[in-house]
Amino acid sequence: METVVDEPTWVRRGSWVACPAAGAALGWGVQALSGWIVSLTWFPVQGPFRLLHSVPQPGRLLASVAVGALLGLAFAWMWAWDRLVVTVSATRVTLERRERRRRIDTPLTAVFVDDGKLVLLGEGDRELAREKTDLNRRQLALAFTTHGRPWLDEPPPER
Repeated sequence: METVVDEPTWVRRGSWVACPAAGAALGWGVQALSGWIVSLTWFPVQGPFRLLHSVPQPGRLLASVAVGALLGLAFAWMWAWDRLVVTVSATRVTLERRERRRRIDTPLTAVFVDDGKLVLLGEGDRELAREKTDLNRRQLALAFTTHGRPWLDEPPPER
């Protein structure tokens, strides 16, 4: 039996809609403010805003919204690509990120989250893995403790 800890389904699927929508909204806002920004003589980087403001409507609006949506889609892709999926069983821990799967079959002496990173320690407190994660700590703790793995709520003190 295994326990998989991953982002909730609504986050995984929703990011593909929310990120492009937010990017499109940002693109709309940038084009709407471009004329005002160009009028501010003190604004430091006016070149891109002047260029954008020189494009006649509705081309300015369409291009800004399209570029924003594409940037949002790129952000959603990077988010999905960088996501950590942790699979825990009584004999193995598997860490998956970026098309890379890492299996840890050795006994663990401690598992904890330290400064946003999932840390797995083996015999002699040797660090077997340290992976950046935004996964829910409670779900991680439950997955590891359910399979008899040594979960620590806090990192161990430095020795």
